[in-house]
Amino acid sequence: MKKAAQFLSKIPIWAYYVFFALLAAVSLTLISKSSTGFAEWYSENIYPVFVFVVGGLSGLLPFSLFEILIYAVILFAAAGIIYLVFRLIKPKIKRSRLLMRAAAILLCSASSVYLAFTLFCGINYQRTPFSVDSGLSVEKYTAQELADLCVYLLKNANACAEKIEVTEQLTISLDGVDIHNSCKDAMSKLGGKYGSLSGFYPSPKAVISSEIMSHARILGVYSPITIEANYNCNAPDFTKPVTLCHELSHLKGFMREDEASFIAYLACIGADSDILNYCGYVYAFMYASDALYSAAGTEVYSELLSYANEKVVAELRANSEYWKNYETPVAQVAATVNDSYLKSQGQSDGARSYGRFVDLMIYDYKNNHIQ
Repeated sequence: MKKAAQFLSKIPIWAYYVFFALLAAVSLTLISKSSTGFAEWYSENIYPVFVFVVGGLSGLLPFSLFEILIYAVILFAAAGIIYLVFRLIKPKIKRSRLLMRAAAILLCSASSVYLAFTLFCGINYQRTPFSVDSGLSVEKYTAQELADLCVYLLKNANACAEKIEVTEQLTISLDGVDIHNSCKDAMSKLGGKYGSLSGFYPSPKAVISSEIMSHARILGVYSPITIEANYNCNAPDFTKPVTLCHELSHLKGFMREDEASFIAYLACIGADSDILNYCGYVYAFMYASDALYSAAGTEVYSELLSYANEKVVAELRANSEYWKNYETPVAQVAATVNDSYLKSQGQSDGARSYGRFVDLMIYDYKNNHIQ
């Protein structure tokens, strides 16, 4: 016992921290994967506390704390490497001690990030899906059912287009619109129908380096470290309300991308805002019509689009032209990384899980909007 105590006393404190942080993260991950009940309980009772405290504090800042932390980590890592190399090349330096300090910093940082990811994100992947929790169902659908959904979405997009003002290019502009609070209000209103979406929402954050996000073809990012909803402020304006609501849905513990998009769609079309209604229907129509194009071909798609309001057509055209500027290898790499990430979190279809967004819309249309 005495030898054991002496051995343990020689272990540095940082090693204990790394061990227990990893033990906690791995244990919670395994428990959540083996028990949906635990993941559900955690997402409803523990995670909201983190959102209120961590998300609330980071939400007080007018900028994305997550983005600033990324810059800080890059600078710190670069400075650390330069310092390490400089010290190692000096004579009569205890290299083992220096390398141990570097390892301590690296391991403590990595274990902290892993634990934060587990607590603020990872466990939520194992909770009951929003579709199941809300009594929705994803079924196989026919091309006709998809076409019916597209007609419904286009009809509403056209009606909303008559109520909004646009630029000379016939596209919507969100300049002067308090889009952050509008999206928070929309999510809160939807929370009145679905209790799992009710409660506190921190303010979304525009990313300073949105140009980088565009090169990676990313509209929004949920930060599992600072619990922030970040979005690409350079993207076409009509995509922003859905993007913001999509990222805010992650702050309610719904991590699946297809369901987050569906939640955002419901929030926007149900909002007390003509602008959000319009953006929600146009965004949904874009996704559904793309699926119809793949299922039925160019002729059917062109026929459908011939009935679109000129504002809707302008939005779709401007969106296509915007993203053509970012068809680069960087975007392909980002898509591959995203696909791998989704699979690692249990979404076995990878990036194809986004297609279920359309499935959920069809189910909602058939069960709630057909008279």
